[in-house]
Amino acid sequence: MRILLRSLWLLLMVPGLAYGQTAAHPADSSTNTSDVGTQLDALREALLRTQQQVAAQQQEIQVLKAQLKGGQSGAGGALVSAVEVVRPNPSGTNANPSDLAPEIHNDVANTSSPSADPQAQQAGQTASPASIKIGDAVLTPGGFVDFENIFRTTNTQSNIATNFAGIPFSNTALGSVSEFRTTAQFSRLNFKIEDTFRGSDFLGYVEGDFSGNSAPGVYQSVNGLTNRLRLYFGYVRHGKWEILGGQTWSWLTPNRDGIGPLPSDLAVTYNEDQNLGVGVPYTRAAEFRVAYHPNEHWAIGAGIENSNQFIGNYVALPAQFSTVGSQFDNNANAGAANLMPDIIAKTTYDTNLGARHLHAELTGFLTGAHASVMPIGSTVFEKHTSFGGGSQFATNYELLPNKLVLLANVFWSDGGAHYLVGTGPELVVRPDAAGTDVNLSMLHAGAGSAGLEWRASPKEAFAVYYGADYYGRNFFPDTTNTAHPGTIIGYGGPGSPNTNNRAIQQATFDWLLTFWKSERYGALQYYTQYSYLTRAPWYVAPGDPRNAHLSMVYVGIRYVLPSTSGTLLRVPYPN
Repeated sequence: MRILLRSLWLLLMVPGLAYGQTAAHPADSSTNTSDVGTQLDALREALLRTQQQVAAQQQEIQVLKAQLKGGQSGAGGALVSAVEVVRPNPSGTNANPSDLAPEIHNDVANTSSPSADPQAQQAGQTASPASIKIGDAVLTPGGFVDFENIFRTTNTQSNIATNFAGIPFSNTALGSVSEFRTTAQFSRLNFKIEDTFRGSDFLGYVEGDFSGNSAPGVYQSVNGLTNRLRLYFGYVRHGKWEILGGQTWSWLTPNRDGIGPLPSDLAVTYNEDQNLGVGVPYTRAAEFRVAYHPNEHWAIGAGIENSNQFIGNYVALPAQFSTVGSQFDNNANAGAANLMPDIIAKTTYDTNLGARHLHAELTGFLTGAHASVMPIGSTVFEKHTSFGGGSQFATNYELLPNKLVLLANVFWSDGGAHYLVGTGPELVVRPDAAGTDVNLSMLHAGAGSAGLEWRASPKEAFAVYYGADYYGRNFFPDTTNTAHPGTIIGYGGPGSPNTNNRAIQQATFDWLLTFWKSERYGALQYYTQYSYLTRAPWYVAPGDPRNAHLSMVYVGIRYVLPSTSGTLLRVPYPN
């Protein structure tokens, strides 16, 4: 109605303006001429402002009509793209009708990108429909809503993250009863913000889930599972250099390609188990790292990340120095007396052999641990230090382009248990021959996995994996134990508990099906994981089973947000 009234007013004013511009005036009436000219200028400015307002209202009406049409077609409740309308220039005199056209941003997610690695993203790349523009930066929310069901043939007392090291034996009560869980705690929310400044690409990323609290009784009545920090880092790339700081996946986690930090760039399997799978080393820890790309194929980098001198409840300590256990992560304290951050270096190589992508990488790390004890007969504390390290080689190769991928990794270390989900200790505490002091001794730890991933179609994928963890034995007589001389302590010795694992193995089959997918509204996905696991300790008491074993099944449905569903074409599991 307002537009109609203003239009009628314009029609009445135009003849008057035309008459005022063409009517004759006396030559000697300079004052009147000046007054009339001023009035004409004012009327022209008023007319121009009215035209601008009418144009702005027309463009707003068009935007509202478009939104209304989308709602009537069934899009109500879906995420709506941000719409930005450019207002008319209020200056009036310099306004141009062409400047009044609306600028509408309604970008479509680029799901054809072969990588979500920020080193492959360029300024100006189209954003997800769910993105929000903040100045020149683009903020993109992502994640998924998960409804997960887990069945295990033994009672591991685990949530969605299986305790590989604690599979119960069949001659125990826990090994004779199954367990079932239904939970939404695997649901995830992340935010990514991207910008460019003076030729550098900046990226910030934060991701969380709801596995932050597994206290006793957490599943009673309210299922009060708390939010947990998974990833939180900042990343910048300038030319051939990139720098990252914050909590991210360790470089010992195998990449699918490149050396980038985003989840979709990592070879972390399609498994639903929150602990990934046996044989795949990883951590998510605070890190600072720098990488250099000499060309499009190679990347090399070095960094530091938080260490954790871990013994768990696996190690039998010397009788006279048992209190030294509190200086390690023994599953009873939150702050171990770490010596230094782990130092990690990584080199990656990517190329295409025909149309088949090949990725290979080599990673090495140095770690250390220390503890302080007062030797028997002394009045001062002495510090003892031990160093370890290891390396990993990982690769994946497309046997069929964009269809069938072979993946493999091999890891070996002295003191690398920190990267194997705590399925064994990093070190043991060894008494000297006189029984008056101790030393720290690193424990051998190795792992490996191999698998095939078949992307049968853009909506369906299958995978099979095999993985294994291995721990060496490191045991000796307790020379400090005068009450029971000759008692064997350490890890894996005769008479050691069946928690002293020698080998843990897992075979897994995954099936993922995307029922429905839209670049604008996200995706709906079904998944199934079946795994068979065995755990063999170093020592088995006479008459006891030689190993513990279980079968487990994960079945669930998830809704994936539009910005995350873009990776489903390449990585069916949007981890």
